[in-house]
Amino acid sequence: MRTPRLFGYQQLPDGAIMITRRCRTTRVVRGKEQVSALLSALRSEDAQTVLSRYAGPARETHTT
Repeated sequence: MRTPRLFGYQQLPDGAIMITRRCRTTRVVRGKEQVSALLSALRSEDAQTVLSRYAGPARETHTT
């Protein structure tokens, strides 16, 4: 059985990379060096681990 993916990404027309978490945008990586570093990490490491690291800390919302 396949494990569902929590994170995804898409390269935008301007070269930036949009990172999503559960289909919601969490961060947009811009700048030639940052985008290059992200793409390099995606080629050499587990994509979900890399995207979670770039997305930053998870923000959970709790209702009381």
